[in-house]
Amino acid sequence: MKKQSTAKAGSLYLFASIFNRGIGFLTIPVFTRLLSTSDYGIVTTYSAWAAILTAIIGMQLNCGIRLSRGTDCRIKIEKHKELSTVFTFTLLIAAFMFTLIAICCLLFPVNTNFALIAMCFLEGLFTALITDYTYYQMMEYKYIGRVFLMVLPNLLAAVLSVGFIYIMTAEKYMGRIISLFGMHAIIGLVVCFLVFSHAKPQIDRTYIKWTLKVSLPLILHGVALNILAQADRTMISVLRDTSETGIYSLIYSFSMIATVITTGLEGIWIPWFTQKMNESRYGEVNCVSKDYIHLMTYAMTGLILISPEILKLLAPPAYWEGIVLIPPLVISNFVIFAYTMYVNVEYYYEKTLFITENTIIAAGLNIVLNGLFIPKFGYMAAAYTTLFCYIVSFVLHTKYARKLNHEVLPLCQYVTPIIHVTASTVLFYIFIETVVFRWLLTVIYVAAMILAERKRMGALLPALSTKFRFFR
Repeated sequence: MKKQSTAKAGSLYLFASIFNRGIGFLTIPVFTRLLSTSDYGIVTTYSAWAAILTAIIGMQLNCGIRLSRGTDCRIKIEKHKELSTVFTFTLLIAAFMFTLIAICCLLFPVNTNFALIAMCFLEGLFTALITDYTYYQMMEYKYIGRVFLMVLPNLLAAVLSVGFIYIMTAEKYMGRIISLFGMHAIIGLVVCFLVFSHAKPQIDRTYIKWTLKVSLPLILHGVALNILAQADRTMISVLRDTSETGIYSLIYSFSMIATVITTGLEGIWIPWFTQKMNESRYGEVNCVSKDYIHLMTYAMTGLILISPEILKLLAPPAYWEGIVLIPPLVISNFVIFAYTMYVNVEYYYEKTLFITENTIIAAGLNIVLNGLFIPKFGYMAAAYTTLFCYIVSFVLHTKYARKLNHEVLPLCQYVTPIIHVTASTVLFYIFIETVVFRWLLTVIYVAAMILAERKRMGALLPALSTKFRFFR
Protein backbone atom coordinates (compact mmCIF):
# COMPACT_ATOMS: atom_id res chain seq x y z
CA MET A 1 0.00 0.00 0.00
CA LYS A 2 1.34 3.44 -0.90
CA LYS A 3 2.40 5.60 2.02
CA GLN A 4 0.42 8.56 0.73
CA SER A 5 -2.80 6.50 0.86
CA THR A 6 -2.20 5.74 4.52
CA ALA A 7 -1.35 9.35 5.20
CA LYS A 8 -4.59 10.34 3.46
CA ALA A 9 -6.61 7.87 5.52
CA GLY A 10 -4.96 8.95 8.75
CA SER A 11 -5.44 12.60 7.88
CA LEU A 12 -9.13 12.07 7.15
CA TYR A 13 -9.65 10.17 10.41
CA LEU A 14 -7.93 12.95 12.30
CA PHE A 15 -9.99 15.55 10.44
CA ALA A 16 -13.22 13.72 11.32
CA SER A 17 -12.22 13.43 14.96
CA ILE A 18 -11.10 17.04 15.18
CA PHE A 19 -14.25 18.15 13.38
CA ASN A 20 -16.48 16.23 15.79
CA ARG A 21 -14.64 17.58 18.81
CA GLY A 22 -14.62 21.01 17.21
CA ILE A 23 -18.38 20.95 16.70
CA GLY A 24 -18.82 19.78 20.26
CA PHE A 25 -16.66 22.48 21.76
CA LEU A 26 -17.68 25.30 19.45
CA THR A 27 -21.27 24.67 20.47
CA ILE A 28 -20.44 24.58 24.19
CA PRO A 29 -20.75 28.38 24.49
CA VAL A 30 -24.12 28.12 22.75
CA PHE A 31 -25.58 25.27 24.80
CA THR A 32 -24.22 26.48 28.13
CA ARG A 33 -25.97 29.79 27.53
CA LEU A 34 -29.19 28.37 26.10
CA LEU A 35 -29.48 25.65 28.75
CA SER A 36 -29.32 26.01 32.48
CA THR A 37 -26.77 23.90 34.37
CA SER A 38 -29.72 21.69 35.39
CA ASP A 39 -30.90 21.20 31.78
CA TYR A 40 -27.32 20.49 30.73
CA GLY A 41 -27.13 17.84 33.43
CA ILE A 42 -30.36 16.19 32.25
CA VAL A 43 -29.05 15.99 28.67
CA THR A 44 -25.82 14.31 29.79
CA THR A 45 -27.76 11.85 31.98
CA TYR A 46 -29.96 10.97 28.99
CA SER A 47 -26.86 10.43 26.85
CA ALA A 48 -25.40 8.19 29.55
CA TRP A 49 -28.46 5.92 29.49
CA ALA A 50 -28.50 5.89 25.69
CA ALA A 51 -24.87 4.71 25.73
CA ILE A 52 -25.70 1.89 28.17
CA LEU A 53 -28.66 0.82 26.02
CA THR A 54 -26.39 0.81 22.95
CA ALA A 55 -24.16 -1.76 24.64
CA ILE A 56 -27.11 -3.93 25.71
CA ILE A 57 -29.15 -3.81 22.48
CA GLY A 58 -26.14 -4.11 20.19
CA MET A 59 -24.83 -7.05 22.25
CA GLN A 60 -21.33 -5.95 21.20
CA LEU A 61 -21.71 -7.79 17.88
CA ASN A 62 -19.17 -5.38 16.40
CA CYS A 63 -16.60 -7.56 18.19
CA GLY A 64 -17.46 -10.41 15.81
CA ILE A 65 -17.07 -8.09 12.81
CA ARG A 66 -13.65 -7.12 14.13
CA LEU A 67 -12.43 -10.63 14.95
CA SER A 68 -13.80 -12.28 11.80
CA ARG A 69 -11.08 -10.49 9.81
CA GLY A 70 -8.31 -12.22 11.73
CA THR A 71 -6.35 -14.86 9.87
CA ASP A 72 -6.91 -17.38 12.68
CA CYS A 73 -10.68 -16.92 12.76
CA ARG A 74 -12.52 -20.22 12.25
CA ILE A 75 -15.64 -18.54 10.89
CA LYS A 76 -15.55 -17.30 7.31
CA ILE A 77 -18.68 -15.62 5.97
CA GLU A 78 -19.42 -13.36 3.02
CA LYS A 79 -19.29 -9.74 4.25
CA HIS A 80 -22.78 -8.68 3.12
CA LYS A 81 -24.30 -11.80 4.63
CA GLU A 82 -22.41 -11.07 7.86
CA LEU A 83 -23.80 -7.54 8.09
CA SER A 84 -27.32 -8.69 7.25
CA THR A 85 -27.11 -11.33 9.98
CA VAL A 86 -25.88 -8.82 12.55
CA PHE A 87 -28.54 -6.23 11.68
CA THR A 88 -31.40 -8.73 11.55
CA PHE A 89 -30.47 -10.26 14.88
CA THR A 90 -30.08 -6.82 16.51
CA LEU A 91 -33.48 -5.64 15.26
CA LEU A 92 -35.19 -8.80 16.56
CA ILE A 93 -33.56 -8.43 19.97
CA ALA A 94 -34.53 -4.74 20.09
CA ALA A 95 -38.17 -5.50 19.22
CA PHE A 96 -38.33 -8.08 22.02
CA MET A 97 -36.72 -5.76 24.56
CA PHE A 98 -38.88 -2.77 23.64
CA THR A 99 -42.03 -4.88 24.08
CA LEU A 100 -40.89 -5.86 27.57
CA ILE A 101 -40.13 -2.23 28.48
CA ALA A 102 -43.53 -1.06 27.22
CA ILE A 103 -45.32 -3.75 29.24
CA CYS A 104 -43.32 -2.86 32.37
CA CYS A 105 -44.16 0.83 31.95
CA LEU A 106 -47.88 -0.03 31.69
CA LEU A 107 -47.83 -2.32 34.73
CA PHE A 108 -45.53 -0.15 36.83
CA PRO A 109 -46.03 3.53 35.89
CA VAL A 110 -42.95 5.74 36.21
CA ASN A 111 -42.62 9.50 36.57
CA THR A 112 -40.46 9.80 33.47
CA ASN A 113 -42.22 10.61 30.20
CA PHE A 114 -42.61 7.38 28.18
CA ALA A 115 -41.76 9.28 24.98
CA LEU A 116 -38.37 10.12 26.52
CA ILE A 117 -37.83 6.46 27.42
CA ALA A 118 -38.76 5.41 23.88
CA MET A 119 -36.39 7.95 22.31
CA CYS A 120 -33.56 6.83 24.58
CA PHE A 121 -34.16 3.18 23.67
CA LEU A 122 -34.37 3.82 19.94
CA GLU A 123 -31.30 6.04 19.99
CA GLY A 124 -29.47 3.13 21.64
CA LEU A 125 -30.67 0.81 18.86
CA PHE A 126 -29.71 3.09 15.97
CA THR A 127 -26.35 3.91 17.54
CA ALA A 128 -25.63 0.19 17.86
CA LEU A 129 -26.42 -0.38 14.17
CA ILE A 130 -24.30 2.59 13.10
CA THR A 131 -21.42 1.31 15.25
CA ASP A 132 -21.62 -2.14 13.66
CA TYR A 133 -21.51 -0.59 10.20
CA THR A 134 -18.55 1.68 11.01
CA TYR A 135 -16.64 -1.34 12.38
CA TYR A 136 -17.29 -3.11 9.08
CA GLN A 137 -15.98 -0.04 7.23
CA MET A 138 -12.92 0.11 9.47
CA MET A 139 -11.98 -3.54 8.97
CA GLU A 140 -12.65 -3.27 5.21
CA TYR A 141 -10.51 -0.10 5.05
CA LYS A 142 -13.42 1.91 3.64
CA TYR A 143 -12.19 5.06 5.29
CA ILE A 144 -14.17 7.63 3.27
CA GLY A 145 -17.56 6.15 4.21
CA ARG A 146 -16.47 5.79 7.83
CA VAL A 147 -15.37 9.42 8.01
CA PHE A 148 -18.72 10.45 6.52
CA LEU A 149 -20.60 8.60 9.26
CA MET A 150 -18.31 10.07 11.91
CA VAL A 151 -18.96 13.66 10.84
CA LEU A 152 -22.52 13.95 9.53
CA PRO A 153 -24.64 12.97 12.59
CA ASN A 154 -22.88 15.32 15.01
CA LEU A 155 -22.83 18.22 12.58
CA LEU A 156 -26.53 18.07 11.77
CA ALA A 157 -27.54 17.33 15.38
CA ALA A 158 -25.65 20.40 16.59
CA VAL A 159 -27.34 22.66 14.04
CA LEU A 160 -30.81 21.26 14.71
CA SER A 161 -30.32 21.45 18.48
CA VAL A 162 -29.94 25.21 18.46
CA GLY A 163 -33.16 25.63 16.50
CA PHE A 164 -35.17 23.23 18.64
CA ILE A 165 -33.92 24.76 21.91
CA TYR A 166 -35.05 28.20 20.72
CA ILE A 167 -38.46 26.77 19.81
CA MET A 168 -38.98 25.16 23.22
CA THR A 169 -40.62 27.51 25.70
CA ALA A 170 -40.26 25.01 28.54
CA GLU A 171 -38.11 21.92 29.07
CA LYS A 172 -35.45 23.27 26.72
CA TYR A 173 -33.32 20.17 27.27
CA MET A 174 -35.82 18.34 25.03
CA GLY A 175 -34.60 20.40 22.08
CA ARG A 176 -31.14 18.89 22.39
CA ILE A 177 -32.46 15.37 23.04
CA ILE A 178 -34.86 15.41 20.09
CA SER A 179 -32.06 16.52 17.77
CA LEU A 180 -29.71 13.76 18.95
CA PHE A 181 -32.41 11.14 18.62
CA GLY A 182 -33.57 12.38 15.22
CA MET A 183 -30.13 12.32 13.60
CA HIS A 184 -29.27 8.87 14.93
CA ALA A 185 -32.64 7.59 13.74
CA ILE A 186 -32.21 8.98 10.21
CA ILE A 187 -28.61 7.75 9.81
CA GLY A 188 -29.53 4.40 11.36
CA LEU A 189 -32.39 3.88 8.89
CA VAL A 190 -30.12 4.81 5.97
CA VAL A 191 -27.52 2.30 7.14
CA CYS A 192 -30.21 -0.39 7.43
CA PHE A 193 -31.27 0.32 3.85
CA LEU A 194 -27.67 0.03 2.63
CA VAL A 195 -27.14 -3.28 4.41
CA PHE A 196 -30.40 -4.92 3.34
CA SER A 197 -30.07 -3.67 -0.24
CA HIS A 198 -27.00 -5.94 -0.57
CA ALA A 199 -28.41 -8.93 1.31
CA LYS A 200 -31.95 -9.66 2.42
CA PRO A 201 -32.66 -9.94 6.17
CA GLN A 202 -31.33 -13.28 7.36
CA ILE A 203 -29.60 -15.03 10.25
CA ASP A 204 -26.64 -17.32 9.75
CA ARG A 205 -26.88 -19.54 12.83
CA THR A 206 -23.26 -20.69 12.71
CA TYR A 207 -21.98 -17.14 12.60
CA ILE A 208 -24.35 -15.90 15.33
CA LYS A 209 -23.40 -18.80 17.58
CA TRP A 210 -19.70 -17.98 17.18
CA THR A 211 -20.02 -14.20 17.48
CA LEU A 212 -22.24 -14.44 20.57
CA LYS A 213 -19.61 -16.62 22.22
CA VAL A 214 -17.04 -13.84 21.94
CA SER A 215 -19.38 -10.84 22.18
CA LEU A 216 -21.81 -11.78 24.96
CA PRO A 217 -19.21 -11.28 27.70
CA LEU A 218 -18.64 -7.84 26.24
CA ILE A 219 -22.24 -6.78 26.89
CA LEU A 220 -21.44 -6.52 30.57
CA HIS A 221 -18.11 -4.97 29.59
CA GLY A 222 -19.91 -2.29 27.58
CA VAL A 223 -22.39 -1.64 30.36
CA ALA A 224 -19.64 -1.60 32.99
CA LEU A 225 -17.53 0.70 30.83
CA ASN A 226 -20.42 3.13 30.52
CA ILE A 227 -21.05 2.88 34.26
CA LEU A 228 -17.38 3.62 34.83
CA ALA A 229 -17.64 6.64 32.52
CA GLN A 230 -21.13 7.81 33.44
CA ALA A 231 -21.94 6.65 37.00
CA ASP A 232 -20.33 9.71 38.51
CA ARG A 233 -22.68 12.02 36.60
CA THR A 234 -25.77 9.98 37.42
CA MET A 235 -24.80 9.72 41.09
CA ILE A 236 -24.04 13.44 41.31
CA SER A 237 -27.59 14.07 40.03
CA VAL A 238 -29.06 11.70 42.62
CA LEU A 239 -26.82 12.47 45.60
CA ARG A 240 -26.32 16.21 44.97
CA ASP A 241 -28.19 18.03 42.15
CA THR A 242 -28.35 18.27 38.35
CA SER A 243 -26.65 21.67 38.44
CA GLU A 244 -23.45 20.06 39.74
CA THR A 245 -23.90 17.36 37.11
CA GLY A 246 -23.99 20.00 34.39
CA ILE A 247 -20.72 21.58 35.59
CA TYR A 248 -18.99 18.21 36.00
CA SER A 249 -20.22 16.99 32.60
CA LEU A 250 -18.89 20.07 30.85
CA ILE A 251 -15.45 19.72 32.47
CA TYR A 252 -15.38 15.99 31.69
CA SER A 253 -16.22 16.61 28.03
CA PHE A 254 -13.66 19.40 27.83
CA SER A 255 -11.00 17.12 29.33
CA MET A 256 -11.46 14.68 26.45
CA ILE A 257 -10.23 17.13 23.80
CA ALA A 258 -6.87 15.42 23.51
CA THR A 259 -8.45 12.03 22.79
CA VAL A 260 -9.29 13.37 19.32
CA ILE A 261 -5.88 12.01 18.30
CA THR A 262 -6.69 8.54 19.65
CA THR A 263 -10.06 8.49 17.94
CA GLY A 264 -8.52 9.61 14.69
CA LEU A 265 -5.74 7.00 14.65
CA GLU A 266 -7.75 4.10 16.08
CA GLY A 267 -9.34 3.39 12.71
CA ILE A 268 -5.95 2.48 11.24
CA TRP A 269 -4.27 1.30 14.45
CA ILE A 270 -6.59 -1.67 15.13
CA PRO A 271 -6.33 -3.34 11.68
CA TRP A 272 -2.59 -2.65 11.58
CA PHE A 273 -2.09 -4.01 15.11
CA THR A 274 -4.08 -7.17 14.26
CA GLN A 275 -2.01 -7.73 11.14
CA LYS A 276 1.32 -7.29 12.94
CA MET A 277 0.24 -9.63 15.72
CA ASN A 278 -0.68 -12.24 13.10
CA GLU A 279 2.84 -11.88 11.71
CA SER A 280 4.43 -11.97 15.22
CA ARG A 281 6.18 -8.68 14.50
CA TYR A 282 6.12 -7.54 18.11
CA GLY A 283 9.18 -5.32 17.83
CA GLU A 284 7.47 -3.21 15.18
CA VAL A 285 4.35 -2.94 17.34
CA ASN A 286 6.43 -1.73 20.29
CA CYS A 287 8.30 0.82 18.19
CA VAL A 288 5.16 2.41 16.76
CA SER A 289 3.24 2.20 20.03
CA LYS A 290 5.98 4.21 21.74
CA ASP A 291 5.46 7.06 19.27
CA TYR A 292 1.70 6.73 19.70
CA ILE A 293 1.98 6.98 23.50
CA HIS A 294 4.34 9.96 23.34
CA LEU A 295 2.00 11.80 20.96
CA MET A 296 -0.87 11.41 23.42
CA THR A 297 1.37 12.45 26.32
CA TYR A 298 2.31 15.73 24.68
CA ALA A 299 -1.32 16.50 23.82
CA MET A 300 -2.52 15.78 27.37
CA THR A 301 0.30 17.75 29.00
CA GLY A 302 -0.30 20.80 26.82
CA LEU A 303 -4.04 20.66 27.45
CA ILE A 304 -3.61 20.62 31.23
CA LEU A 305 -1.41 23.72 31.19
CA ILE A 306 -3.62 25.95 29.00
CA SER A 307 -7.05 24.60 29.92
CA PRO A 308 -8.36 27.32 32.30
CA GLU A 309 -8.39 30.08 29.70
CA ILE A 310 -9.87 27.86 26.98
CA LEU A 311 -12.68 26.79 29.28
CA LYS A 312 -13.43 30.41 30.20
CA LEU A 313 -13.86 31.19 26.51
CA LEU A 314 -16.21 28.24 26.03
CA ALA A 315 -18.50 28.57 29.03
CA PRO A 316 -20.07 31.33 31.16
CA PRO A 317 -18.85 32.02 34.73
CA ALA A 318 -21.37 29.58 36.25
CA TYR A 319 -19.15 26.72 35.04
CA TRP A 320 -15.75 28.16 35.98
CA GLU A 321 -15.70 26.68 39.47
CA GLY A 322 -15.11 23.31 37.82
CA ILE A 323 -11.71 24.33 36.41
CA VAL A 324 -9.94 22.61 39.32
CA LEU A 325 -11.32 19.27 38.07
CA ILE A 326 -9.47 19.44 34.76
CA PRO A 327 -6.13 17.73 35.68
CA PRO A 328 -7.59 14.55 37.25
CA LEU A 329 -10.10 14.18 34.40
CA VAL A 330 -7.48 14.76 31.69
CA ILE A 331 -5.25 12.17 33.35
CA SER A 332 -8.25 9.81 33.51
CA ASN A 333 -8.57 10.02 29.76
CA PHE A 334 -4.85 9.38 29.35
CA VAL A 335 -5.22 6.25 31.49
CA ILE A 336 -8.16 5.15 29.33
CA PHE A 337 -5.95 5.45 26.28
CA ALA A 338 -3.15 3.54 28.02
CA TYR A 339 -5.22 0.55 29.13
CA THR A 340 -7.01 0.38 25.77
CA MET A 341 -3.65 -0.53 24.24
CA TYR A 342 -3.63 -3.66 26.43
CA VAL A 343 -7.33 -4.34 25.82
CA ASN A 344 -6.43 -4.66 22.13
CA VAL A 345 -4.11 -7.52 23.08
CA GLU A 346 -6.93 -9.22 24.98
CA TYR A 347 -9.22 -8.77 21.98
CA TYR A 348 -6.64 -10.31 19.70
CA TYR A 349 -6.52 -13.49 21.79
CA GLU A 350 -10.35 -13.50 22.08
CA LYS A 351 -10.22 -13.24 25.87
CA THR A 352 -13.35 -11.14 26.05
CA LEU A 353 -14.48 -12.70 29.34
CA PHE A 354 -11.43 -11.32 31.11
CA ILE A 355 -11.98 -7.89 29.54
CA THR A 356 -15.45 -7.92 31.08
CA GLU A 357 -14.31 -9.14 34.49
CA ASN A 358 -11.67 -6.42 34.79
CA THR A 359 -14.08 -3.67 33.75
CA ILE A 360 -16.80 -4.86 36.13
CA ILE A 361 -14.36 -4.74 39.04
CA ALA A 362 -13.39 -1.15 38.22
CA ALA A 363 -17.02 -0.08 37.64
CA GLY A 364 -18.21 -1.67 40.89
CA LEU A 365 -15.42 0.04 42.80
CA ASN A 366 -16.38 3.35 41.20
CA ILE A 367 -19.99 3.06 42.39
CA VAL A 368 -18.89 2.22 45.95
CA LEU A 369 -16.41 5.08 46.14
CA ASN A 370 -18.86 7.54 44.59
CA GLY A 371 -21.50 6.50 47.11
CA LEU A 372 -19.06 7.11 49.96
CA PHE A 373 -17.54 10.42 48.88
CA ILE A 374 -19.93 12.30 46.56
CA PRO A 375 -22.47 13.13 49.32
CA LYS A 376 -19.67 14.77 51.32
CA PHE A 377 -17.39 16.28 48.67
CA GLY A 378 -19.63 16.59 45.60
CA TYR A 379 -18.24 16.50 42.07
CA MET A 380 -14.67 17.00 43.34
CA ALA A 381 -14.81 13.47 44.79
CA ALA A 382 -16.22 12.10 41.53
CA ALA A 383 -13.21 13.35 39.57
CA TYR A 384 -10.70 11.59 41.81
CA THR A 385 -12.69 8.37 42.28
CA THR A 386 -12.99 8.15 38.50
CA LEU A 387 -9.22 8.56 38.09
CA PHE A 388 -8.50 5.96 40.78
CA CYS A 389 -10.84 3.40 39.19
CA TYR A 390 -9.34 3.90 35.73
CA ILE A 391 -5.91 3.28 37.25
CA VAL A 392 -7.24 0.05 38.77
CA SER A 393 -8.59 -0.91 35.35
CA PHE A 394 -5.19 -0.16 33.80
CA VAL A 395 -3.43 -2.41 36.33
CA LEU A 396 -5.86 -5.30 35.76
CA HIS A 397 -5.79 -5.14 31.96
CA THR A 398 -2.03 -4.69 31.87
CA LYS A 399 -1.39 -7.65 34.15
CA TYR A 400 -3.56 -10.00 32.10
CA ALA A 401 -2.40 -8.75 28.68
CA ARG A 402 1.23 -9.16 29.70
CA LYS A 403 0.42 -12.71 30.78
CA LEU A 404 -1.04 -13.41 27.32
CA ASN A 405 1.99 -11.96 25.53
CA HIS A 406 4.87 -10.42 27.45
CA GLU A 407 6.68 -9.38 24.25
CA VAL A 408 4.36 -6.53 23.31
CA LEU A 409 3.75 -3.14 24.91
CA PRO A 410 6.38 -3.11 27.68
CA LEU A 411 5.42 -1.10 30.76
CA CYS A 412 8.63 0.93 30.61
CA GLN A 413 7.05 2.89 27.74
CA TYR A 414 4.87 4.71 30.28
CA VAL A 415 7.61 5.93 32.65
CA THR A 416 8.40 9.17 30.78
CA PRO A 417 4.71 9.94 30.01
CA ILE A 418 3.81 9.61 33.71
CA ILE A 419 6.56 12.06 34.63
CA HIS A 420 5.36 14.59 32.02
CA VAL A 421 1.69 14.41 33.01
CA THR A 422 2.43 14.52 36.75
CA ALA A 423 4.74 17.54 36.36
CA SER A 424 2.14 19.44 34.30
CA THR A 425 -0.49 18.77 36.98
CA VAL A 426 1.72 20.13 39.75
CA LEU A 427 2.50 23.23 37.68
CA PHE A 428 -1.21 23.68 36.92
CA TYR A 429 -2.17 23.98 40.57
CA ILE A 430 0.86 26.07 41.56
CA PHE A 431 0.45 28.59 38.73
CA ILE A 432 -3.31 28.37 38.18
CA GLU A 433 -3.61 32.17 38.47
CA THR A 434 -0.40 32.91 36.52
CA VAL A 435 -1.70 32.86 32.96
CA VAL A 436 1.34 34.21 31.08
CA PHE A 437 3.77 31.79 32.71
CA ARG A 438 1.63 28.72 31.99
CA TRP A 439 1.12 29.63 28.34
CA LEU A 440 4.80 30.49 27.86
CA LEU A 441 5.75 27.18 29.47
CA THR A 442 3.34 25.34 27.14
CA VAL A 443 4.81 26.96 24.04
CA ILE A 444 8.35 26.07 25.12
CA TYR A 445 7.32 22.51 26.01
CA VAL A 446 5.48 21.84 22.75
CA ALA A 447 8.28 23.34 20.66
CA ALA A 448 10.89 21.25 22.48
CA MET A 449 8.90 18.06 22.01
CA ILE A 450 8.34 18.76 18.30
CA LEU A 451 12.06 19.29 17.77
CA ALA A 452 12.97 16.20 19.78
CA GLU A 453 10.42 13.91 18.14
CA ARG A 454 9.93 15.39 14.67
CA LYS A 455 11.52 12.50 12.81
CA ARG A 456 9.81 9.74 14.80
CA MET A 457 6.40 11.41 14.78
CA GLY A 458 6.68 12.09 11.08
CA ALA A 459 7.09 8.36 10.53
CA LEU A 460 4.13 7.31 12.68
CA LEU A 461 1.44 7.25 9.97
CA PRO A 462 3.68 5.77 7.26
CA ALA A 463 4.68 3.05 9.73
CA LEU A 464 1.07 1.94 9.78
CA SER A 465 0.93 1.63 5.99
CA THR A 466 2.46 -1.81 5.52
CA LYS A 467 0.12 -3.95 3.42
CA PHE A 468 -2.87 -1.69 4.10
CA ARG A 469 -5.58 -2.10 1.48
CA PHE A 470 -7.77 0.98 1.53
CA PHE A 471 -9.42 0.19 -1.80
CA ARG A 472 -10.91 -3.14 -2.79
